[in-house]
Amino acid sequence: MHVKLKKKFGQNFLIDKNISNKIGNLINNYNLNILEIGPGDGKLTESIIRKKPKNLDLVEIDKDLIVDLKKNFKNYNIINIINEDILKLNINKKYDLVISNLPYNLSSKVLEKLVLLKKNPKIMILMFQKEFAERLLSQNLNSINSLVNCFFKTKLQFNVSKNCFKPVPNVESSVLKFEKLKKSLLKKNEIQSFIEFKRYIFSHKRKSLRKVLKKYNYNDSDKLDLRAEKLELNYLIKIFRKIKL
Repeated sequence: MHVKLKKKFGQNFLIDKNISNKIGNLINNYNLNILEIGPGDGKLTESIIRKKPKNLDLVEIDKDLIVDLKKNFKNYNIINIINEDILKLNINKKYDLVISNLPYNLSSKVLEKLVLLKKNPKIMILMFQKEFAERLLSQNLNSINSLVNCFFKTKLQFNVSKNCFKPVPNVESSVLKFEKLKKSLLKKNEIQSFIEFKRYIFSHKRKSLRKVLKKYNYNDSDKLDLRAEKLELNYLIKIFRKIKL
C-alpha cells in the first residue's frame, strides 16, 4: 500500500512484521468481538485475522486509507470498516478486545475514552510512546494512571524500537496489556467527580496534600505531608469520598 502519510493524524505505520505478529499473539482467544483503532495499512489487522475473530471492526480516520483497506480485506465478511474519528465515534457495542497502535498525540484522550465506556472491553492491547507507557506503569500516582487503575490492571508486554516504524518517530514505543478488574474501584455515580478531583490534585502535584486539600477544609489524614503521587490509589479514593464532592 503506497499512501502519503498525514502529519495531522500522527501516522507512524508499523512496518516490522515480527512485531505485528508478536502483538497479534497477545490475543489469547479465538472468536472474539474485536475493535482495532487506526489500522492504517492493515499490517496489524492481518495478524489479528489469524486469531479468527468473530467480528472485527476497523476504525480509521483517514479516508484515503479506507479505499485500500476495503480492497485488501474484501473477502472477510467478519470485517466492518468505519471511516470515523475514534474520539467522535459513539461506541455502543460490547467488545471483548480493543487493540491499537495509537497515535502518540491522542494516546491520553483515546485511553480515557476506552476506560470510561459504559461497556468497556475485557482486554485492551495498546501501543504507546514509551514515556507515556512508563507513566501508566509508574508506582507513583499521576493524573492518568489514577483513573485507568480504577478499572484496569496494566502490564508491560514488550518495548518496540522506533526503527520498526515508517516514518521513524523520535521516540521508542511500548506495548501494554490492560485487563478489566472484576470490580471497579469507583461507582458509576462517582466517576465524573473523581475525574475533576484527581485533575485538581495532580495539577498541584509538587505541593503537599495539606496545601492542596486546604480548599476542601480537609485535615482528616495522617498523610497530609505527602504529595499525592506517594499515596496508594485506594487511599486517594478514600480521601475523595470523605470530601464528598
